[in-house]
Amino acid sequence: MTWLTTTDAGRFLAASEAFLVHDVVATHALLTEARFWASLSPPPSGARFGWWADAGGTQCAFVQIPDHTPICSPLTPAAIAALPRELGGSKILGVDARDAAAVMQAWQNQGQVLRPSARLTLLRLDTLRAPAQPPGAHRVADEADVPVLRTWFALFQERHPEDRSHLEFVVDEPLRQRAIVLWEVAGRPVAMASRTPVTAGMTRLGLAFQPAEGTVYADAAFVSGCLEASRTATHVLVLSATPGSIAAYLSLGFVPVGERVVLTSQDAPPA
Repeated sequence: MTWLTTTDAGRFLAASEAFLVHDVVATHALLTEARFWASLSPPPSGARFGWWADAGGTQCAFVQIPDHTPICSPLTPAAIAALPRELGGSKILGVDARDAAAVMQAWQNQGQVLRPSARLTLLRLDTLRAPAQPPGAHRVADEADVPVLRTWFALFQERHPEDRSHLEFVVDEPLRQRAIVLWEVAGRPVAMASRTPVTAGMTRLGLAFQPAEGTVYADAAFVSGCLEASRTATHVLVLSATPGSIAAYLSLGFVPVGERVVLTSQDAPPA
């Protein structure tokens, strides 16, 4: 058994996709990222995709993209013990919460210290309980909306310079898959909600944004995005890092299905 790595997302998927789709909720982030980067030519310089293989096939995986936190699937004890050789140079790492203690110990065994710096709750939509919506209506975005969507995304990044999301991931690819919802008032777009393309019956809600102050229209777009997503996906997912947003998702009909932990080296800045 060993970690195998490649810079080719297509090769990674050929080796690991069967494993990733087996529990698509637990591995949603890796599958979504790998599918996205496989669609680009070429992928970003420095990208690495790893899988832990034995005679039965792939058992674990990781995805490492420059300027992003490396993310791991649920891991076996043997894979964890060998992981520092592959990712020991990283100052930050995202793992399933159930593996966090063992991963920290593996790094400690190599003379490195990792500590939890963030916890992310994964939630899945059960039955949507939509609240009363503000004036307006939603529609699915199309190619004619590219200029406004790109302008809004640039504004979002200006307001949140710490966010490392890619335009292609948040806007271009979802738009091609009809996975962006706009909220309109009097026929004018005032907010958007993006989600990942459906993969193995799974999609994850992402950016909900309005350029004007407040969140009422972004919230409306998000709810409409949930409605549209539930028509085509079995698993409609969202990630949350704060108690307030978790409570908001619970009120909409989401239920917790997992937890991830971001581990950061002792001398690195927090996530």
